Amino acid sequence: MSDYNGLTIGFHGCEEHIARDVILNRAELVASNNSYDWLGSGIYFWENDPVRALEFAEEVKKCSKPCVVGA
Repeated sequence: MSDYNGLTIGFHGCEEHIARDVILNRAELVASNNSYDWLGSGIYFWENDPVRALEFAEEVKKCSKPCVVGA
C-alpha cells in the first residue's frame, strides 16, 4: 500500500473526456458493473500505479483516448 503522510494515491483509467470532466467538476465517475469487475459493481482505482491504470484503459476498456485520473 502506498502511504504518503496518511494518504493513499489511487489511479483510475478512463477516456480522456471523462477525466477532463471529472477534474473540472462537470461530471462524476460512474460505477461499473462488468463481468471482469473483481469485487463487484464500483469505481476501481489502481493503488500507486498510474501505468497499470493506463494499460487497463487501453487494453481492457479499449478507450480511444486513454487517460488516467489520480485521487
